[in-house]
Amino acid sequence: MSHMNNFEIRRPAAIILAAGYSSRMGATKPIVLIEGTPMLVRAAQTFVNANIGHIIVVTGFDTENVSELAAAHGMHPVYNSHFSEGMFSSVCAGIGAVPPDFDAVFVLPVDIPFVSPRTVSAMRDATRDAMRARPIVVPRYGGKAGHPPLLHRTMFDSVGGWHGPDGLKGFFRNHASDIGYVDVDDRFVLRDIDSRADLEQILMERKST
Repeated sequence: MSHMNNFEIRRPAAIILAAGYSSRMGATKPIVLIEGTPMLVRAAQTFVNANIGHIIVVTGFDTENVSELAAAHGMHPVYNSHFSEGMFSSVCAGIGAVPPDFDAVFVLPVDIPFVSPRTVSAMRDATRDAMRARPIVVPRYGGKAGHPPLLHRTMFDSVGGWHGPDGLKGFFRNHASDIGYVDVDDRFVLRDIDSRADLEQILMERKST
């Protein structure tokens, strides 16, 4: 088995993107309470419950409050001074903060807080199949790609050097042959919360499943 093909991931970290303005929410999204738990903490539980201990939180808007919340829950806040340029700048800030002893990273926007830990574990397990393994793993539900993508360290420099359109989505389009998809029974890989109405709808769905 050539080393080139071996993208098995043994020690992933996670990045939660929590830098945006949250204009439609009318509040700082990461600290909005979901059933009594801040959205950021709820998103982090996805990783904690999948035994991923090193969680980087990229902050921007309202960085003091978001950083304080992250640190209080054992996460590692990193301030993105370019957050107003859009989410991809936060992806790059987060990747730049991954310590060298981690071989990959999950990337999750804070407003997709209900991904199942089983999804994260299934994605990591998929990298053990060396012949099929790719340096980017993306969860898929009902034929649609969702979050969080998992990036092997061999891709970090390419992501950081990407200057094409559409941020990470554009990068993935440009690197289609590097992506392996994992089909998961988890509709919440597709569900982001942009407004209070979104939040109420998702909570109702969760109660009915």
